[in-house]
Amino acid sequence: MKKLFKSFSFSLFLFFTSILCMCFFSCATTVNVQLTRPAKLDLNGAKTIAVLPVKPYAYYREYDAHSGTELLINTFYQLFEINNPDEEAAIRTLRGEIENGLSKSPYIKLINSDEVELAQKKGYLNPADVYLIGEVSYFNIDDRVYEERKLVKAATETTAAEYIFEKHWIRDVDFRFRYQIVDSSNNCVISYSKIDCQATSDNYERRSLLPSAYKLIESKIRYAAKSILKELQPYVVTKSISLLEAKTKDKALKERMKAADELAGNSMLKKASEEFSNIYKETGLVEAGYNAAILQEALGNLSLAESMMLEVYNNCPDSRVSKGLSDIRYEIEMANRLNKQIKSSDSEDDF
Repeated sequence: MKKLFKSFSFSLFLFFTSILCMCFFSCATTVNVQLTRPAKLDLNGAKTIAVLPVKPYAYYREYDAHSGTELLINTFYQLFEINNPDEEAAIRTLRGEIENGLSKSPYIKLINSDEVELAQKKGYLNPADVYLIGEVSYFNIDDRVYEERKLVKAATETTAAEYIFEKHWIRDVDFRFRYQIVDSSNNCVISYSKIDCQATSDNYERRSLLPSAYKLIESKIRYAAKSILKELQPYVVTKSISLLEAKTKDKALKERMKAADELAGNSMLKKASEEFSNIYKETGLVEAGYNAAILQEALGNLSLAESMMLEVYNNCPDSRVSKGLSDIRYEIEMANRLNKQIKSSDSEDDF
């Protein structure tokens, strides 16, 4: 009986191992490419931008931020007193990350906010085409404590159970920020948005061990700054493009597809696309035609990729090909938006 069980267990092990290996080795090849995405906002060809000082929560007042330039530019040129060091650190990081990102941008020039202030006071032309203004709309730190009963000694026949009560401290942080992007030529609000950063600490035995409020939200503040930067300037993303596996019983054809797949896996994208294209022309294999076209997308040849994928779709309206065609057309749309933004910005230099 034991031998039979061992034999069954071993067979079961081999079965699942073979299934796992098949899944592992049959995974489609994925090509990673870096793409430049257009800024999420249309800044009307702005070449320069300034980030004005951020108003802390103590200076906050309620209003309908969508209604117009309620965040008057002049209110941002004063010495703000920030009593809470955690709020101060959060504001400094948020503004610093935004300014640092803009200072490295090849698409827009960062103007010192002091120059904008001077222009406002002297009545000069605003040196910044657009500016970002914002304020902390809410900031709160809440430290909570609760007691937990912990068993020290279990009950016996003659004694009762013994317990102790342990204190646990938790810190909650809530930081909210709202901002506007304003066109300096007419003070029209281009965009209004807000960010919320909340965090809760782990449990600590003493209040003095709690991490600072700033440390709890620091990563979220930096992430928020990156999100804001994506609104103001083109940014780079990494996109994964997956090839299709061949659905054929022809061993020779499978080997050809595998060889072309390996070329793509070794970053020989042009050669891989050519090989997939040859296979498609000779056999009409949908997966080969799809891979040939999608690799042209990876190479940045979007018009060629579209025409190749459209040909495959017309010959075989496969849902996978339809999805690939939609993806290529989305990239064409993004590329056109990017080119329009760059040309619009470059044209400003001609005057």
